[in-house]
Amino acid sequence: MNDKTEETHPLSRRRLLRSGAYAVGAAAIVGIAATGASAQVAKKASQRDAGYQESPNAGKSCSSCRQFLPPSSCTTVESPINPNGYCRLYAKKA
Repeated sequence: MNDKTEETHPLSRRRLLRSGAYAVGAAAIVGIAATGASAQVAKKASQRDAGYQESPNAGKSCSSCRQFLPPSSCTTVESPINPNGYCRLYAKKA
């Protein structure tokens, strides 16, 4: 095909496929951006739902959990968190 053919047929198969590829690429980029944004806005579990308690359980405490953020926060449970506390979401630091 040459340029004259594309001008007489504004909706060629090649142009349609190219536009479709651009649309799919744009949708993928928007989807990735939206997923990242929703992951950052994810709500933390309430202390009640996580089974949080102010005392350690069998030697497990928030201060030895990989999700604990000193001095009194957690990546998965709503703050404030006691470093000597414990919840069911405990994950030992590596």
